[in-house]
Amino acid sequence: MIQGPLAVTLNVLEITILTFVVANIVISAVVSVFSPSLLKIQVSSRKALLWLVVLLPWLVGMAIAAYFLNGYFTSSIFETELGNAHWHHMEVFTWLSWHGIVMLSALAFSLYLVINKAIQFFRHRMDLSLLTSMSTLKDAGYYEVATQDASAFTAGFIRKKCFVTEGLLKEVESRELGIILQHEKAHAKNNDPLKKWLFSIFSAFFVKPVASHLRLHMTLAMEHDADNAVVSDDDSSLFVASTLVKIARLNASGSTVRDSEMVTNFGADVLEQRIYFLLGQLDLKPLNKALAALFIVAVVGVSLSSVDKIHHFIEIIFNH
Repeated sequence: MIQGPLAVTLNVLEITILTFVVANIVISAVVSVFSPSLLKIQVSSRKALLWLVVLLPWLVGMAIAAYFLNGYFTSSIFETELGNAHWHHMEVFTWLSWHGIVMLSALAFSLYLVINKAIQFFRHRMDLSLLTSMSTLKDAGYYEVATQDASAFTAGFIRKKCFVTEGLLKEVESRELGIILQHEKAHAKNNDPLKKWLFSIFSAFFVKPVASHLRLHMTLAMEHDADNAVVSDDDSSLFVASTLVKIARLNASGSTVRDSEMVTNFGADVLEQRIYFLLGQLDLKPLNKALAALFIVAVVGVSLSSVDKIHHFIEIIFNH
């Protein structure tokens, strides 16, 4: 049994974990129901909303834990049984109880994700180093990869690099190559490889189907942004779309790099929606800020009201 400040710290951490789980469940349910509606939101707003979705469980968890901690020190939330939240035995923590199970389970899962992402990161660095050694830097600012696979992509977190394979160069005209390079340089300018990887880390704390939907939506938003950066008076949206279809047909069958979560690929990702976007077939609207605010309030409200009830319910079962 642990008592004193360390016990308070562990209990606050446990409150954060339970709140995170509740918020995660609420957000997952909302995403599952309204996922198709995200496609109707303007690209910049959609990106912001997706980041809010994956970060909200962390923010709500920390905010409610701070609320409980403030209540412990001020005793304000213990003055009435009608208080929104209270946590019995805040100054006592026992590892050999359900509290310890919650803490150790959360620690094990987090450690698993950290190790998995670290392995993924170092493998990607090795792949990128090998690709660079196989490549030749061209005057246009891209690396020509000595392989017959047809592919174009951007990789790297700090020093972003655009790669185009020999196989693709043989199949495209100079104007098409210009579109490809502009697209990939837009990804590099937006730091999309790094953002895509960070987003994959936060989304990994959701159940796999929800995480996959979130990553797909973020990939699509990034591709929409890069596609839009290419359209100009010289290169119409129709020509950009036709180039996209051509490259997708060439490179969809293979991949030169291992981890798509760290790479932005010109032609292989969410093709249909990108074509609709370029041809103006999607009626995109601004994010409804009132609904977004209501969503945040709902997540906070459900989480705050649930954590104390979950605590009491488990206490009744285990009666420790």
